[in-house]
Amino acid sequence: MKKILVMVVTVILLTVMLASNIVYAEEILFDIVSVNDIIKQTDINNLKATAAIMIDSKTGKILFQKNINQRLPIASLTKIMSMYLIMEAIGNGTVSYDTLVTASEYAVSFGGSQVYLEKGEQFTLKEMINAIDLHSANDATVAVAELIGGSENAFVQMMNAKAKELGMENTSYVDCTGLTDEGQYSTAKDLAVLSNALVKDYPAIFEFSTKTYEPFRPGDHQIDLYNRNKLIQFYSGADGLKTGFTTLAGECLSATAKRNDFRLVTIVLGEPDTNTRFAETAKLLDYGFLSFGEITLKEKNQIAGIIPVEKGIISEVECYVNADSTFLIRLADEKNIERVVTMKESLVAPVQQDTVIGNVTYMLNGEQLGRVDILTKTSIEKASFFELLWRKILSWFGIKR
Repeated sequence: MKKILVMVVTVILLTVMLASNIVYAEEILFDIVSVNDIIKQTDINNLKATAAIMIDSKTGKILFQKNINQRLPIASLTKIMSMYLIMEAIGNGTVSYDTLVTASEYAVSFGGSQVYLEKGEQFTLKEMINAIDLHSANDATVAVAELIGGSENAFVQMMNAKAKELGMENTSYVDCTGLTDEGQYSTAKDLAVLSNALVKDYPAIFEFSTKTYEPFRPGDHQIDLYNRNKLIQFYSGADGLKTGFTTLAGECLSATAKRNDFRLVTIVLGEPDTNTRFAETAKLLDYGFLSFGEITLKEKNQIAGIIPVEKGIISEVECYVNADSTFLIRLADEKNIERVVTMKESLVAPVQQDTVIGNVTYMLNGEQLGRVDILTKTSIEKASFFELLWRKILSWFGIKR
């Protein structure tokens, strides 16, 4: 009986060790030389990712897409929603960075990526966020979920409610860590919406996502938290956001990068290995920064036309464009922008200054980029009865006034 017990324990230990190897494979296999080689060979129209998306953060406009509505397991990208709710709780004053988080027996039971919390151990919420964002610690995530939601189940309900609120139509959460593959899913599009909401609503998240290293529990039992998002180490402008991996989900990455005032958000799901996920993300970002940009058509206060005014002391009024127009487009398409002017054929006095009488619509390949109003430049008073009568008499003789 004793031998059987020893064998069972040995099998369990081997299983845990193998599982740990799977969880940490992304750390072991990352190699910048391999990443650069893959970047050179990558064609964005033939990505190995099962699904991918790139959006402009400011407008939410989709700049690249592949299977963006396909429901897929998302591994630790689940924690993006967990982090959103954490930052929201800080923002509304429910908790603060200094709030102490106590590890429960349930939280410490979680394996995989972890900081080896012990029951009753306490850390500040700020320390826990470091563990979640940099190290993807499951035990820390559950402990914080219990703090904010009361229990993991209640917190998951909050996650699903927030997903609905953000318009994430193809997302369902079962846990707060991403350890569950079955029944828990999202899409590249939904994750882009969520990631963009996180960085726009709570930009303080960059305080954590841009770190390359942070010690946890300094001392004899210190854990070194190295940021698993290696993109921030080699890609100019990269500042977030979250990695994920399970055998079923594959290698996943939510990435954010900003150059000048132009921020891009990318998601890749189901990548074959960690180097490919970083390389294909870098390739997408290169494509975005090189191919897209904002252009401004400076037309503010320019005269758009002249409109006849009936029964006014003046017979016509100049009209002007009220604003410049800025669009995010593929830079090569700038020459193809169409300008469509629509104005009323005539006006009847009295006419007030800055009356909207039309608009300028900008079109590109059948898509409306934007629209600005056309306004009257001056006011036109109505002519007196005798003035209008005199004009009528003159018109009988073919005389215009």
